[in-house]
Amino acid sequence: MLEQAGTMFDNMEAMTYRLKKKVYKERMGQFREKNQEILAEMTDFVERAEEQKRGEAAAQTAKAFADAVEARFAKRGKISGRSQMDINLFMIYFVFPAILLTQSEYAGLLADAVRDEWRGRFKNSAQLGYTTYEEIYNTFQEKFLGLF
Repeated sequence: MLEQAGTMFDNMEAMTYRLKKKVYKERMGQFREKNQEILAEMTDFVERAEEQKRGEAAAQTAKAFADAVEARFAKRGKISGRSQMDINLFMIYFVFPAILLTQSEYAGLLADAVRDEWRGRFKNSAQLGYTTYEEIYNTFQEKFLGLF
């Protein structure tokens, strides 16, 4: 399950470079379009689980996702601190909001499971949190007097 999830991080540096309000909206659209099958696989697995086993299904999905990311970025079994910080930033700006934008009834449960797996597994991630696309988008400043 989710063997291709590491591809979500293709062009990670370019996607986070010089983010502004309009650019973020465009890049999020590109990210969601490119990764719609992976996001659907993640949410579908949780949705198909029996009601009492949804939490367990979300945890399994989160583990499979973290395994794929670790396989992509780990060198000699570890991800460097610098790389982990970049990955965490990408998770906050793109992966978590994209999960929540799936409109799945269980998107929040899945996002919580991914966050918890991430915090427990990766160095420098103990305080990792997430928010919605709308909250991030609204934090970007509009041009001030046309200057920037």
